[in-house]
Amino acid sequence: MITDGTTQETARLAGGASADVYPWREHRIVKLFKRGFPRDAIELELHHSRIAHAAGVPTPRPEGLVSHDGRTGIVFERCDGPTLYELIASRARPAEELARIFFDLQQAVHRCTAPALEPIAAKLARRLALAGGLPEPARRAARALLDTAPPQDRLCHGDFHPINVIVGAARAVVVDWLDAARGDPAIDVTRTLVYLRYSRPGAVDPAFRAAFLEAYLERCREAWDGRMEELTRWQLPVAAARLAEPVEHAERRALLELIAAL
Repeated sequence: MITDGTTQETARLAGGASADVYPWREHRIVKLFKRGFPRDAIELELHHSRIAHAAGVPTPRPEGLVSHDGRTGIVFERCDGPTLYELIASRARPAEELARIFFDLQQAVHRCTAPALEPIAAKLARRLALAGGLPEPARRAARALLDTAPPQDRLCHGDFHPINVIVGAARAVVVDWLDAARGDPAIDVTRTLVYLRYSRPGAVDPAFRAAFLEAYLERCREAWDGRMEELTRWQLPVAAARLAEPVEHAERRALLELIAAL
């Protein structure tokens, strides 16, 4: 367990490319970022997390920054449970049930407003400029579409996928708010759909994955009745902006094929 002065790696609860999660005192955890991770990005994630929690989103309560052994961390309320991705990978529950949990939590995010956050179109536009291998005509077309994004204040997570959902005994919560923004929920849902269709974070049974995606899509069709074309509209800028991220080769190839088709 991490305390103010000691770290035991065996107590690590989770780990990723940028941070590790450890127990921290009573009923809390600390998301401890790797050495060299930008301090301003850590502070931004804390700021976004506070906005989301204050807006009423089911998300762990953020408490502040700490330093330990040359690393900076954010202390959060502890919310135990597997990630939704782990439940999908293990086929622990029916795909339809997991899709309902996922969809309902995303809807809870989009019911909130966050006027203090950056517009999601502006955030994606910055990424377009960094998208390696993206043909210039596609870059210009994607940017032109983003220029037409409606000026909405709805809270958008920006990276809503099963790894960022923890399913506890009492409730499901969403974590990792670094990419949060405000804007049209259709853009946020499109980002989720592009991720679910093309990203391969680990070994998941293809049939179960397809069933989860179809169940999520069915709920989208109900919620966006008569407006599914709004989700289609944003595929080009969302897929193009995704190329600015460190995606696997197979996903990059699939995204470029999608962009060419669009």
